[in-house]
This record gives sequence, structure tokens and C-alpha cells, in this order.
Amino acid sequence: MTDLATHVIIDQLREGAPVRWTVRGSSMWPAIRDGATVSVTPGAVRSLRAGEFVAFVRGPALIVHRVVAVEPGGLRCRGDALSRGDGVVAWADVLGRASVIDQRSLSLRWPRAREIGALLRAALGALRLVRS
Repeated sequence: MTDLATHVIIDQLREGAPVRWTVRGSSMWPAIRDGATVSVTPGAVRSLRAGEFVAFVRGPALIVHRVVAVEPGGLRCRGDALSRGDGVVAWADVLGRASVIDQRSLSLRWPRAREIGALLRAALGALRLVRS
């Protein structure tokens, strides 16, 4: 997602409008896969409970992680696939409750996906030559 798209989404949520977008990354795998569509509903963030998904701002990044604990100063969050948590996310940085809309758009995104795809295509091409 571009910086402009991130800013637009953050602004919309801060203005109280629900927003949907396609998430990128694997920090929430397998609960939220790379390429899934999430919806975030702003407001009533103080009613969030442990186990729910939440969208928040951390520096310039827009993050969707799971609430681990509710504390007086904010929410303690963590990505399901991460070994470390995000620490306490201040209430001012919490944008809304997140939910998964569509998991069907799974994509292959890891550092060497293109190279692996090229190798698979080359192997299939070689098999066709051998069979001919």
C-alpha cells in the first residue's frame, strides 16, 4: 500500500467512516493472510476485548493485529505470527475494530516468490521437452 493510500485510510477512520482494504504482510498468518480484505469500523474502541482484531497507527504504518490485553493506557497487541508484541498501543493511536471480509485472495508473497515461480516454469518447460 502506498503512503498516500495509508494516509487516506487513516484520515477516513479518524473522521468516523468505515474502510475496507487489502492487507499486505504475514504478521497475522494464518488468521489474516496476505491479500485478505479487512474492514475496520471506527468508534467504540474502548469496548475492544482480548482476542479481537484492531487497526492502529504505529509511526507511518497502519497495522492490523490482535488485542492481547486491555490496559488503562491502551491496548497490548501482537501479530499472531510474531514472537514479540507491539507493546501498549495508546488509545489515541487505535483506529477501530477490524474484521476479515475475504480470505480468498491469497497471494504468494515472500522474498523469493518470483525466483521460485521462474524455477517452476522452467522445470515445467523442461518436462514438456522431455515428453515431446
